[in-house]
Amino acid sequence: MQNIKDNIRQKLIAAGRKLIQEKGMEFLTARKLSEASGCSIGTIYNQFTSMDELAAEQNLQTLRELETVLNAVKRSTDNYDNLNRLVNVFSGFVCENRELWMLLYNFHLNRRDYMPEMRYKKQLVRMMNYGAEDFFLLFPALKGRRSRIMREVLMLGLFGISAMLATDMLNGLKTVNRENICRIFSNAFLAGITLLDRE
Repeated sequence: MQNIKDNIRQKLIAAGRKLIQEKGMEFLTARKLSEASGCSIGTIYNQFTSMDELAAEQNLQTLRELETVLNAVKRSTDNYDNLNRLVNVFSGFVCENRELWMLLYNFHLNRRDYMPEMRYKKQLVRMMNYGAEDFFLLFPALKGRRSRIMREVLMLGLFGISAMLATDMLNGLKTVNRENICRIFSNAFLAGITLLDRE
């Protein structure tokens, strides 16, 4: 019985993902998912307590896919280069998965009343820790709380800019391509930290 339930759940997640990729996040409704999956609305709500729970499942899968591509990044002995490689892969992933990324971005921006499961929170923490070792080695004079806060500001800034990558906002830019915008931000931020570090 549990296998059947798990199969239905996976079928709904896959159908929802396809719907988002092809038509956009606004199409992730119970009615549209019912049409796309062939499952009734009642079945959807038997599997997910709300559409927010389904969105969280989609976001968890997106974060896991991002983790896979970040894990594949070839590391060098240069910490600065490693951070830039991670930022390049991150921005490329966002550009290739624009609709899925907008679902994730909007979910975090607008869902203050929904509390995701612990596995979702753990995945977010893992994502926030990418590049931490390189960051700490690049700025050894930054210690403890100050270092952690600087790195978190960098990561949150990249997350904020990622929304522009996933929309048509940057289509008019000629001198900066969509994929470079995150690298420009991160390098400017790292340069600022370097200046602060010298004081």
